[in-house]
Amino acid sequence: MKRIFQPLTVMVFCMFIGTTVQAQWVVAFQDQTKKDLNGVLFLDERFGWIIGDGGIIHSTMDGGGEWLPQNPQLQANIKDIYFRNREDGWLVASGGHVLHTEDGGESWVLVFKLTVSPSEGKHGLNSIVFANKKKGWVVGTGGRILNTEDGGQTWREQESGTTEELVHVRFANDKRGWVVGGKGTILFTDDGGRTWEHQNSSFTGYLYQIDIRGKDKAWAVGDKGAILRTSDAGSTWERVAVDTGQNLLRIGFVNNNNGWIVGWGGTILRSNDAGKTWVEQESGTRVNLYGLAVSKREVWVVGEEGVVLKYVN
Repeated sequence: MKRIFQPLTVMVFCMFIGTTVQAQWVVAFQDQTKKDLNGVLFLDERFGWIIGDGGIIHSTMDGGGEWLPQNPQLQANIKDIYFRNREDGWLVASGGHVLHTEDGGESWVLVFKLTVSPSEGKHGLNSIVFANKKKGWVVGTGGRILNTEDGGQTWREQESGTTEELVHVRFANDKRGWVVGGKGTILFTDDGGRTWEHQNSSFTGYLYQIDIRGKDKAWAVGDKGAILRTSDAGSTWERVAVDTGQNLLRIGFVNNNNGWIVGWGGTILRSNDAGKTWVEQESGTRVNLYGLAVSKREVWVVGEEGVVLKYVN
């Protein structure tokens, strides 16, 4: 998903440190190591976390006014983070690591590490989600889906029916969920993952994230400007036309109408008609953007070179 960017990108980025980026977008923070930031999560207007390469975690308790480092005792690249509440959180990292915290990230404990045979080659986990305190799922390379029903004490494989890389997993409730990944893969379950159904995306590139609204509406984003939407729980997926060819990595809706998408080359798209049409916003940077978190008042975006952007609505 990542590419080395040109020196001009750094120049463009530095011009905007600490300044307003076209009216509403501002550079709110930059990680001192300038390593890539891969994700951002806000539970509410106050509590949030940023994750990145080399075990980077920053947390805020004041709505992003101050970001403080957390130490997971892990040098791997953190791929995804999920908090059920302010204390109970999970993350997955390269090398097949799953970590858990019960104190908001002040301390992290390794609870699972994926082990595979040498013949399987490169392996890893990409995304994690919990539907409730007990039930959770992790997805990764080789079509792997792992499930826990005891709060992460034990993890068991579920049959996905694919060997494609699975990139992102989200559940609408403890029964209904989706997974997206390589070669346009969309998997759907309505029984907590006991069975996974392949849905037809009519797309052959990578899909990087899925966002769910209610039980039946969902959107997925992927390579070369791909935006897919469904209003019937995935029985049909339609392609949304958009004026960009950049890879789109994250999508999020703050309500039924207003949503954002971020991707390569500083791409930020916004919709105010339930994702039917998208308009590009000027982000003020050309670095690749990897993470997105939306709330009623603010939108947060993170990406290459440790960049953190904030949009104040």
